[in-house]
Amino acid sequence: ILHRDVAVKHFLLGMAKAPIFAFLIAVIGCSEGFKVGGSAQSVGTRTTSAVVQSIFVVILLDAVAALFYMEMGW
Repeated sequence: ILHRDVAVKHFLLGMAKAPIFAFLIAVIGCSEGFKVGGSAQSVGTRTTSAVVQSIFVVILLDAVAALFYMEMGW
């Protein structure tokens, strides 16, 4: 059913974005992790910050990629 409903090029373009998003999420998580202080509250604050930043970056880059793919006719 997947091969019938989704074109191979769309599947491959989506799969190409996944490692980029994963890398950015890891970088954001690590950078926020290095800022953690010595308390559980600091861990919670930095975790929340990392999640919010990651969601924002993924949505933003996915929108930019969609515009790029549209302009390229992919």
